[in-house]
Amino acid sequence: MIMMGKPFVSVVVPAYNEEYLLADCLAALRHQDYDGPYEIIVVNNACTDRTPQIARAMGTRVVDEPRKGYVHALRAGFAATSGDVIACTDADTQVPPDWISRLVRKLTTRPEVVAVGGTFGFHDGPAWLRLLGQIVSPLNWGLAGANMAMWRWAYEAIGGFDPTVNIGADRDLDRRIRRLGHVVVDRQSVALTSTRRFQAGFWSTLRLYLLNDLWLALFGRPRFHDFPDIRLATPLRAAKRLRPVGAALMVALTVLLYLAAASPDVQLFGRVVASTHTDQPAIALTFDDGPSVHTAEVLDILALYQVRATFFVIGRNVERYPDLAARIVAEGHVIGNHTYTHPLWAAIETPGQVERELELAAHAIAAATGVHPALFRPPHGWRSPWMMRLAIQKGYGVVTWSVSPDDWRRPPPQTIIDRVLHQVRPGAIILLHDGLETRVGAPVENTVAALPRLIEELQARGYRFVTVPELMEGETTPDVQAAWRLHTAYGW
Repeated sequence: MIMMGKPFVSVVVPAYNEEYLLADCLAALRHQDYDGPYEIIVVNNACTDRTPQIARAMGTRVVDEPRKGYVHALRAGFAATSGDVIACTDADTQVPPDWISRLVRKLTTRPEVVAVGGTFGFHDGPAWLRLLGQIVSPLNWGLAGANMAMWRWAYEAIGGFDPTVNIGADRDLDRRIRRLGHVVVDRQSVALTSTRRFQAGFWSTLRLYLLNDLWLALFGRPRFHDFPDIRLATPLRAAKRLRPVGAALMVALTVLLYLAAASPDVQLFGRVVASTHTDQPAIALTFDDGPSVHTAEVLDILALYQVRATFFVIGRNVERYPDLAARIVAEGHVIGNHTYTHPLWAAIETPGQVERELELAAHAIAAATGVHPALFRPPHGWRSPWMMRLAIQKGYGVVTWSVSPDDWRRPPPQTIIDRVLHQVRPGAIILLHDGLETRVGAPVENTVAALPRLIEELQARGYRFVTVPELMEGETTPDVQAAWRLHTAYGW
């Protein structure tokens, strides 16, 4: 189904006693970058706390459903909508700023798409549980109530949610709506939900979801009907703990994966460069996720101050802006590979998919610039053994960073400057952004605004700007220098 203009989107939020978490959910929904019309509907599902009052105080429409039950709340909420597209999330969940726009884009790209689902992470709970969520999130295979959208006509054509299916209502809807067309899973659309069920009973919750989904897939009906009520007295207090052996194993595995995959300077899976040991006040500015509409501004500023930098570009963005990629190289900057699509969970994609991301990006860069990149920066800095092995086999030097002001979160320009100045040291590699993943019109204006003053402040402190390959020339650790001299593409 292709429409002229932006479709009207209705977002349904079923809620039962969610006074602790609802405000964050609604705040995320109210700060979407979608430039079309949308409404938010909270379903008061037999609440006995302040949930409906909180929703109304935030200017949100509330629909009352006195029959307690997830499927009753969904049916009531969907029946109250007016949109061409109906989206759904949970009251304990926080969606990203581009959530609605991504769902709509996936729905409208191809006429055969009838529904779109996303994946999940966790916004609370212990670090090991949040990391576990990151690892298993890409395994989601269909529609899930906290992150999904569909065309209204498709929802109505299948008769909506089956009122007899409570646990698994979303999976049952997925099974039936696929008879009308394609269901797309957007693995870069990640909603952050609460870990409270897993905190209160890890193995019992895992068993409930897995067994119920299996029963639906095999027999077309759920194994269980009702959820146990898990509403913690405060957002993060848990009623029960994991069994000691299971918890110890999970924590050990999670800590290992976290250290190896998420820390920019850990060498567990292979040599990476996050900074250098040098006697000189040399530092490297690096820019991720371009080219974008703001890359020309960044290049103008760098030219004004006679600064050379290193750009880790996304292949798909290079295909959009090949002239900007060519300009990066023509003006003496170094260009590196940042994958083709910047997959959120690139580190745990299959080796074949990782190789494809590297190859497609390298091809796009070479076609636009005539240069085959010799540097690779993993998305988010996250790495896996097979990703590192592939990168090294293909001759890449893997680069992360030692200074990050988290400019992708759009802090004020002065905050970006202050964070860099607080962290910077000789030999530092500074991470900034001239784009944001594969978004068109990426919101990096604050980075652009901060850049001139940041350069001036650093120069005033005696720092000299170099590219990453030039920074490596000043490395004083013999084994690191020897390893990096194997990469000859830039004459190291």
